[in-house]
Amino acid sequence: MATNPAASPDLSSIRVANAAAIDDFFQNRKNQHYVKWFNSSIAGKGPWAQVSLVDTPSNDTGFHEFWDQIPLLFGGADASIVQFISLMSILSNEVRGNFTPQSERMGRTGHPGMAYLFDAIEGLKRSYNTLPGNKTAFECFNDAGYIAAHGSAALGSLAKTTDARWSGAAWPAGIDTNPDPAVTGFIIEADFMKFRGRGFIQTTGRANYLPLISFTQSYPAGNATIDAIKAKWAGQTPDQVAFSSTNDDWDRLFQQTDLIIAAEAVRVHNVRSGNYLALSADPAVLNGTGPGSIYNMGLRISGGVAYANLFKQRVTAVLAAV
Repeated sequence: MATNPAASPDLSSIRVANAAAIDDFFQNRKNQHYVKWFNSSIAGKGPWAQVSLVDTPSNDTGFHEFWDQIPLLFGGADASIVQFISLMSILSNEVRGNFTPQSERMGRTGHPGMAYLFDAIEGLKRSYNTLPGNKTAFECFNDAGYIAAHGSAALGSLAKTTDARWSGAAWPAGIDTNPDPAVTGFIIEADFMKFRGRGFIQTTGRANYLPLISFTQSYPAGNATIDAIKAKWAGQTPDQVAFSSTNDDWDRLFQQTDLIIAAEAVRVHNVRSGNYLALSADPAVLNGTGPGSIYNMGLRISGGVAYANLFKQRVTAVLAAV
């Protein structure tokens, strides 16, 4: 696999603090902004075969909103061009550079609707109902705060259930799997459904949402959606909010906050996964496999060697082209 370590010191020394600085760099160096340059020069070639980035006016707005969060993403610091390209390559891998945060899809043959999230599916996924750190649906349905917040919703009769199937990893037979609030409103606010994957690195599980609750509760005034949900959650501990919050709260936080929460979710993932964004300026380290390397970043995000190797090839190709 070819590498271009000579490019690394140069690009590692160039710092950007926001989207405008990224635009200026690529405009000056390539006479195009990043997405257009990528699609015309990189997309569909070599390790980037069958990959192109979303290029629409609305996505351009999202690109700028996200990269204006560099100080948040990098703990108050700016970022190097290498860090920008590497993280942008993750977003290109995961969501094709689509800056509209998506929620995890559900439903497949044999596991319709919410059953897909609830079930353990051999060779594919573990049950989100028994995911470490999550509260099972049984625990949720018997929690006073959960019942107070959601007990009037459809299927609220499940409050204080004694049906042990709700502690398991197989959807209880005979229960509707439709995630429509009008049909299963009491069920959909349980952890397995509410804390499914969201955002650019698919934040999943109560343990990864709790820091976002604390962040929202302490965020300074100024963003209308965050302000409204912060007021709604006032006086509750993060764990209490985890029970009382709703899917709608989380969809709004990820999708209607100028990508502040989506960026914070990436920062939290980075911190909880070994600080993979701390890429080395030393070419030998950057192109190696240990901490500070591009390979390590891919491995920490995916957990898979094949992904990490492909990710390294993809980032290397972009760095070489720049």
